[in-house]
Amino acid sequence: PTTNSLSNANDIMHEYTFSQIKSVLESEFDVKLVPALQNRVGFQVDEILEHEIFRKLGILFYELVAQDEPSLPRSLSNPDHSGSFQQSVQCEGNLRNDEDPLAEDEVRDYKGTCKDLKKLDLAGPVDLLQQKSLPFFVCRLVIDLIECGICEEGIFHSLKDVKSELTQILNEPDIFLKETNIGEMTMRFGSGKIFGRNDELSSLIQAALMTPFLAESNVSTVVLIGGDPGAGKSTLVHAIKEPICNHGWRFLSCKFDRLTENQPLSTISSTFNEFFQRIATILSEVEDGIRVDDAVSQYVRRTTSLIETHLSAPGIVFLSNLIPSFRSLFANVFQRVVVDNEDSDGDGEQRVSVENEDSDFDDVQKETSQGSERHASFNSDDIGANNNDFVDDDSCDCLVSDTIKNRLHYLFQELTQAISSPDAPIMLFLDDLQWADKESLELLTSLIVDVDQLDAHQRCISFVGTYRSNEKYKNQSLVDCIESIERSNATQVTRMQLGGMDIEGTNAMIADALKLPIRLTRPLSVAVHQKTLGNPLFVKVFLTMLFEEHAISYSFKKKRWLWDMNIIHQRSMDRELAAILSEKLLSMSREVQETLTFVACFGMRIRKDVLSMASYDSEEASRILSCLKIAVKESILDEDDEYFSFPHDLIQQAAYERVPKEVAFSYHFNIGLRILKNSVFKGQTDPISLVSFVALDQILAAKSVTVSEPALRVPLAALFLRAGRYSLGVAAFPSALSYFERGLSFMGDDGWELNFELSLRLHESACHACYLNALPDRVPTYVDEVISHTENFMDQVKCHHMAMRTLASTGKIKKAIYKFFEVMKELGEEFPDKVDPSLIFSTLTSTKDDLSKYSTEDLLNSPKMTDKRKQWAIILMGSMSPYIFMVTPMLSPMISARIVFLSLRYGLTTESAFGLFMYSYGIGCLLQDIDEGHRWIRTSRLMLERFNATSQYPKLKCVQYAFLIYLKEPFQSITSVLLDCRQETMMVGDIEYAIFSSTWRGQFAVLTGEHLSQVEKECDSLSKDMIRLKQTQSILDNASMHSMALQLIGSSKDPFALSGVSFKDEDEVLEFVEKSGNKAHAISIYTYRVVTACFFQRYEDAAEMIEKYHSKLTKEDFRIHTVIYTFYEGLIAFRTARAQPDVEKWPKIGGRAIRSYQTWAKHSEWNFENKLLLLEAEWLLTKGEYDSAEKKYVASMESAHRHKFVHEEGLAMALMAHYFKSRGDAGKEKEYLDGALACYEKWGAFGLVSHIRGN
Repeated sequence: PTTNSLSNANDIMHEYTFSQIKSVLESEFDVKLVPALQNRVGFQVDEILEHEIFRKLGILFYELVAQDEPSLPRSLSNPDHSGSFQQSVQCEGNLRNDEDPLAEDEVRDYKGTCKDLKKLDLAGPVDLLQQKSLPFFVCRLVIDLIECGICEEGIFHSLKDVKSELTQILNEPDIFLKETNIGEMTMRFGSGKIFGRNDELSSLIQAALMTPFLAESNVSTVVLIGGDPGAGKSTLVHAIKEPICNHGWRFLSCKFDRLTENQPLSTISSTFNEFFQRIATILSEVEDGIRVDDAVSQYVRRTTSLIETHLSAPGIVFLSNLIPSFRSLFANVFQRVVVDNEDSDGDGEQRVSVENEDSDFDDVQKETSQGSERHASFNSDDIGANNNDFVDDDSCDCLVSDTIKNRLHYLFQELTQAISSPDAPIMLFLDDLQWADKESLELLTSLIVDVDQLDAHQRCISFVGTYRSNEKYKNQSLVDCIESIERSNATQVTRMQLGGMDIEGTNAMIADALKLPIRLTRPLSVAVHQKTLGNPLFVKVFLTMLFEEHAISYSFKKKRWLWDMNIIHQRSMDRELAAILSEKLLSMSREVQETLTFVACFGMRIRKDVLSMASYDSEEASRILSCLKIAVKESILDEDDEYFSFPHDLIQQAAYERVPKEVAFSYHFNIGLRILKNSVFKGQTDPISLVSFVALDQILAAKSVTVSEPALRVPLAALFLRAGRYSLGVAAFPSALSYFERGLSFMGDDGWELNFELSLRLHESACHACYLNALPDRVPTYVDEVISHTENFMDQVKCHHMAMRTLASTGKIKKAIYKFFEVMKELGEEFPDKVDPSLIFSTLTSTKDDLSKYSTEDLLNSPKMTDKRKQWAIILMGSMSPYIFMVTPMLSPMISARIVFLSLRYGLTTESAFGLFMYSYGIGCLLQDIDEGHRWIRTSRLMLERFNATSQYPKLKCVQYAFLIYLKEPFQSITSVLLDCRQETMMVGDIEYAIFSSTWRGQFAVLTGEHLSQVEKECDSLSKDMIRLKQTQSILDNASMHSMALQLIGSSKDPFALSGVSFKDEDEVLEFVEKSGNKAHAISIYTYRVVTACFFQRYEDAAEMIEKYHSKLTKEDFRIHTVIYTFYEGLIAFRTARAQPDVEKWPKIGGRAIRSYQTWAKHSEWNFENKLLLLEAEWLLTKGEYDSAEKKYVASMESAHRHKFVHEEGLAMALMAHYFKSRGDAGKEKEYLDGALACYEKWGAFGLVSHIRGN
């Protein structure tokens, strides 16, 4: 038939060839047919001809699909190009009947002809084609093309319509190329299908494609999608899940809920838990010999290996509290690790044990507000009232909890680093962020923006978040989160705002639901779009309403859906969607309505096992299940193997708000009590299990609803205490405070008399939670409450501790220290009002004498401290010592000596290790008894190991290496250790000391002559980390070091730009620091400016800096700056002494430097020999002993080269060149100057090299 068809087409359409029609279909489908043909043939084509082209195309298609020619009336087979038809049209037979001609006046006018031809029954040709076993919709397409211009319904407007319909048929063969079963005659919306979102889908895919490339720069892609409820935000994201997973991606999805139902952070943790459960399953299959895809197997093995490397055993154990699948996945880790008490969620308490008779408990639930005579057996010991380790447990809680959040965030960062890579990227979908709680948003913010720029392993992850635009500003934490993400240098953000679909998108969605070609649904879609503005959920609801009102119905005769446009135009969508959904719910039986409200109390979904626990008995559980099945049938609920869930949160909201708030609160409370009765109170479930938290959150949602029976009040309060303690352990501080306060609500006004110990624990914990939540104004309330109800000072000490820390955290450090001394006096420990060097010397000497009586073994085998007053005294000294060091550093040696004294007399605690180190620092650095100081360093480490306080070890290790060990160990080894300390302190959540580790590592990098490009990179990264982690106390210190590195490199970058204060030059920086009274920062700035001036040979500027230093600052402590500054100060002093021979102070300054280095060199030749030799060379040159000076210069160069201090080797050569210049030996001068420049180039000091050559 091809030859015949082409022949007929060419005869009918004159010079229009089939190839021209094909060309129009393929390349110009976006334009109207008539203009397209006019452009091609160059002559006028009228309206009749436009319809004629469609009809002839229909004839062509008929011949192609039926392999036969259609039997057409003369009016259709021989049209008049002037615009009129044959006056005789028959209407019987295939298409028309020859016995019933239309009147001549009805066919003269074309429009009149079209109007009357609509009355013709054209079912015959469709039936004929179907008799040839052709699909109905193919037949419909062909006949509608032939009819084009006769019937208005389904008219084709352009070749785009033809092409779209052919594409639709080919893309949906199950719908359009198969016969429709009667059972399928229901209106169904395609789950997961996307309509009218091509641009947004393209942007989402583009962000995903960019992710691996941006990962090379440690940048993550972030897509934030806002929109109204029902706009299809979630559907849009899920649409790319399968395509990207087919290309090696992993897709993780977590959906936040308006009503929380689980443990803190459970939305995020459950997502990761499910991911690792799949990995564990794959590993199990591999071990069982089951065939697994090689790429998947390789990914799983690599991922588990990287997790063990990145997180280490303690980190894996810590995260297992949130990701239980770690326990099976890393069973080998749990077999070899002994978990720290402070790393576990235990708090020294036993499980709550409550026994109830079922009938009694049921009555209490039914008559919550009336009370009853039923009682439950409750033992106060079960909540730890008689726990002898109370202070130890609580003290650890106080000192560690505020680092738990940092640790948790860092471990999740390392986790995502381990599971993602450029060849296996991750997409983390965060749905409904407007419902996310504060702690989850804080974790997500950290996860997205806190990227370790120095980590060699590239993280490759794309974050996609959706939120309701109209709810965004109701959640300030979400606003803060988005602002942080958009400001971050570690993200590339794409913003989308999802509105309604356009008419084409609406039409595509409706055509898909009705299984019709899009041209047929266009009139309906235009009307629906006007009513719904293209919101996908509104479209679904509106069409469902029309279906229920029979405005849309299926015609078996015509084999398609039909609709009544009059009814549709009259129907309104001017009410809130929630009201419409409420109407839908009200149409159901009262029992189903109440069941849906019951389910809505759990949020978007309810686990089936929890459903049975929330029922009174098996009969009620069966009744509830029957009602839920009805709701599933009506598409109000979805069901899978594990959950019943609402299809959309607006439906859940409508079900929940069906009853007044007070009634909803009663629902929540009774649900919570039922679950506890059927699980925890029967001893079948752990008090901090998932089920327990579901119950407690239900009671929490009940607001002020409570019970009056002591038999229930006490165990409920105890359970909330446990839940709060668990929340503290996973850094969910806001949740913890909510649990503690709800627990207190059950204790009531007579709580202290009802159960003193439990009431005390709840008040202390609430006070602690207020501190951790940065609510300083609320801390005094709990402190005063405890003090007013207790007589024993030891019952008050924890709250006093929180009061001190609150004062210090709000900048009231002097008030905090004053309160510290008041509390210490109550504990029997007083300190002198004034401290001078002689008192420090005598105190440290006395402590040395006391320690001399103990060997290391004796000290480590000392008993544990049991005296609670002394325990708390040491805890408070350890807690407040950083603030005391900041304000009155002279008191620090006194604090350390007191800790050692109490430890020797009363026994050891964890804090004893830090007291011993502080003593070793004082004796080694302040009294220069370095050997004695080093003697006790290892002992302090072993002491921590004895107490299994592994989370404290990185901090101790950090300060030991940075403050004392460097006096013996090579500087190069110190830099690598401090780099490890940075990761180790982050791993345990100690961000403050992680920043200190990085800062001190930079200082040692200056001492070792590490390549300046690396120093500059780390300084820049550190400044960004300080801002990101809100640890800016040392940012000017780091900026000063950064400035020195930039000048030596020759860069004009401003190192102070990130400090938050605008400075025009370094003099202004120094003035700012001096006015602030921060001596440590001032010392840093003076040190680095003196070093820079020395290398650039600006000796007069350096001498001026030294004079200012001595006039404004005194050395009250000993740090690494002391070592750096003393060396360069000595060099400048001798140089200035030669220029100013009459000034006596310069030789004295130089002499002090030599004496210091002579002492230090005795303990570490590697670190200090070359520096001492160079100082001695300058001193001999100043005295005029040239030959001896020359030998010292050479010896210094050789020592620097031998000990790998390339920058100081170059400095010695440069000073040697100056020496020969002063001696008039130009040849030697050039020789040594060239050597100096070579060393400086090796150091990376290209700016310094250019400067020297320029001079």
